[in-house]
Amino acid sequence: MADESTEDEREEELNTLQSIYPELTFGLSNPLAAHIDLNVAPIKPLQVVFEPEPTVHWLSYLPPLHLEIILPDGYPKERPPNLKLTTTPPWLPDAVLEKLVREGHELWEEYGDMPMLYTYISNLQEAADSAFGLADNLEEGPVKLPPPLKTAILDLNKSLKRETFDKETFDCGVCLEPKKGAVCYRLERCSHVFCQGCLQDFYNNCIKEGDVNSVKCLSPDCGKTGNTAVDRRKKPRLLSPKELLQIPLTLETVQRFAELKRKKKIEADKSIAFCPRSWCQGAMRTEKYPKITDVSQMDDSDSEEDETDEPRNNEDEPATSIQKRPTGRPGSDRLVICEDCNLAFCQQCLASWHGDYMICQPRLPSDLTEEDQASLNFILKFTSPCPECSVPCQKSYGCNHMTCFQCKTHFCYLCGAWLNPSNPYAHFSDKKNKTCFQRLMDMVEGDEGGDGQFGGRRGAEQMAEFWEQEALRIQMEEDQRTEEEQ
Repeated sequence: MADESTEDEREEELNTLQSIYPELTFGLSNPLAAHIDLNVAPIKPLQVVFEPEPTVHWLSYLPPLHLEIILPDGYPKERPPNLKLTTTPPWLPDAVLEKLVREGHELWEEYGDMPMLYTYISNLQEAADSAFGLADNLEEGPVKLPPPLKTAILDLNKSLKRETFDKETFDCGVCLEPKKGAVCYRLERCSHVFCQGCLQDFYNNCIKEGDVNSVKCLSPDCGKTGNTAVDRRKKPRLLSPKELLQIPLTLETVQRFAELKRKKKIEADKSIAFCPRSWCQGAMRTEKYPKITDVSQMDDSDSEEDETDEPRNNEDEPATSIQKRPTGRPGSDRLVICEDCNLAFCQQCLASWHGDYMICQPRLPSDLTEEDQASLNFILKFTSPCPECSVPCQKSYGCNHMTCFQCKTHFCYLCGAWLNPSNPYAHFSDKKNKTCFQRLMDMVEGDEGGDGQFGGRRGAEQMAEFWEQEALRIQMEEDQRTEEEQ
């Protein structure tokens, strides 16, 4: 009778546990055996590296802790439960598993002849919330795991994060409507959440119009410090092509985005030479800007040198310096090859390659073609440069408060001065500013609406042209007067 009573107590404890933990499963051959998987979701993500790779992964979910329980004869008064802890794949060190089992036996001794499985499972769950103490040893660095576990653990972390995210509800920062996580996307760097439809519409339109600098987080306060001077210098960090494919955008759209970014970086780099063939004009081959082969593999590390990227969080990354090539002597690295037509030419004089032992000179501005010179003259006369990135800007219509298409800097079209984004129109109300005072709507129809008085670089060009014409007029009058006197 005593044995039957003890067996009833063990079965009763297991049945009570199953009512609390429905995922608890009994053994098929032994009703006094059970097993359960306990989720491991640390409150603070666990830093993990898969040696010998140096990359640190922040894991919010890890493979569950599998607990096997067998209640022997004499439990709970005489004998402790048989406990076995494992993980699949085996990521948790054996020393940690052995310690957790010992804690179960110590808990049995503490409880005496009382049931203790519920308390033990609760303790295991609390230990899982702290990653079993692994996250506390920050002095020793991230947790080191063998490389064969990498794929399984990272895939599990990704799938569980997505599963949890899909069940939540978020307010889209664009359409301001509550949306289920299944139709939303969380940006990787800043964790801002927007619905996929809004992201797709905005990014597709930006890439179609060539405005690649706007392919960033849509939150207006993202990355802002509150310091106007600091925020003005900070450039928006763009999304990577790999992340755009996850939103998802079509492969063709992402390919165009990556090509436009690369083209923009190349054109802004003064160390890059372009093919002298008028029908080609391709850039020279360079390891700095390799040709794009597969955008689906271009993650953050492939796009760190974005023309508008800022350092990630607080990890300052030194900018790549541009070193000038030595010229005019044998052995100098002047030979470059066009990436489009494969023409070998001299980076210094832009002629077809003539060998290392020929001394050449840089192409002078006077060597410009008529078409290049006409384009340069038009830019100098009919555009105002952005004070931040120097990109020429031309007004087609509207007021003289301009926003640079490339870097979004606010500036005055008349004098080229930087304007405070929070109050850009104060510039036109300042009586001390004689050049632009009360001239917000001058030339409202753009440069074609008539000549205006400019300041800054454009004003200097305007004055130089005026005095050149004035000198020519005076000279012509003197010549005409001389002819009349003769």
